[in-house]
Amino acid sequence: MKKWIFILFSLVFVACEKNEPVRYRQFTSDDLSYLYFNKDTLTYTGVKIIYRDTLIYLLNDTDSIHVTITTDIHSSLNPWSIINIEDIYGSSLMVFGKNTGFEFANIRVYRTGDSGNATKDFQVSAYGINAFNKQYFGAQTDTVHLDTVLLHGKLYQNVYKFYPPEDGKTDIRLIYFAKKYGYIKIEKLDGTKIELINNGK
Repeated sequence: MKKWIFILFSLVFVACEKNEPVRYRQFTSDDLSYLYFNKDTLTYTGVKIIYRDTLIYLLNDTDSIHVTITTDIHSSLNPWSIINIEDIYGSSLMVFGKNTGFEFANIRVYRTGDSGNATKDFQVSAYGINAFNKQYFGAQTDTVHLDTVLLHGKLYQNVYKFYPPEDGKTDIRLIYFAKKYGYIKIEKLDGTKIELINNGK
């Protein structure tokens, strides 16, 4: 009998929650600083956001290349959730021309809770080899050392420095990612590199 009462109570609770208006998780200002976006704060209302800009990189210290970056912010209802709260997701993706030797660079941010840190997923790929992929979950982000980088006369703060192991799984030697600016430098094992020289913001 107690089992049936519990089940009935649960169904009533779920039905009541499903009738509530949808609430959206929100990115913090720190979450947004990982995405390439023209605002420091955002109140997400359920309408998908697409933001595009053009960045200029220096390829191998000689040629400037224009790269389109697309930021996509949207939400999704967790299928395991019993309440009307949608998680928020964001990504900033750049796709490079094949002649550069690089394929794409992407940063994805996921917020599936109201407190703590969002999950960040860094991805960089060169043509013809596996992508570099580094993901930070929640509080682990706090243990990552952020540094400064002086690049083409500009001092960048809050820079992640990644040095993938030379084990044949990726052709990437180093990656510098700066909060608020995105990927500022990527270099391959053969010395091919791109460096940010102008951001559109």
